[in-house]
Amino acid sequence: MYKTALLHDITDRHIFGDIHAWVYSIKFQKRGLLHMHLLLSLFPCHTPSTAANVDSLIQASWPDPEHEPVLFDIVKCCMVYGPCGHAFLHTPCMCNGKCSKGFPKPFQSVTVMRTEGYPIYARPHNSCMYNIGTFHADNRWIVPYNPYLLMRYTILLLANCFLVDIYL
Repeated sequence: MYKTALLHDITDRHIFGDIHAWVYSIKFQKRGLLHMHLLLSLFPCHTPSTAANVDSLIQASWPDPEHEPVLFDIVKCCMVYGPCGHAFLHTPCMCNGKCSKGFPKPFQSVTVMRTEGYPIYARPHNSCMYNIGTFHADNRWIVPYNPYLLMRYTILLLANCFLVDIYL
């Protein structure tokens, strides 16, 4: 259901622009949960080629809790990596005293485009820090996300869970 809706948003509604090609695979995580890997090829005129283009699609920082409270709650719940690092050496991602996923990421005032690989996303050092249990997370701990897709599919998921709970 979500896969079909996501592919419809991307391929038919063109939320990222015109798609030249796409391919996906469905995989199972260790605990039996499904996830999808999706590779999109955009036509060159729609490929994000500047930092401003990337920033219009991807964020890697806390949203404003005053102006975007729903997005803030979703990011707080779903898009904070960790805790890991020196204080949490026994977490699964730790390898030789370092996080294998590279968290915490360094602060970055603006998005930087690189010719080899992914851009370095903006993670401003703006003193935004929020508690996730006993863990204090700033922008270095935020997993990059697309605000529109995160809001759309988290709300759909929650609505679906709510309906399932009603019928049980």
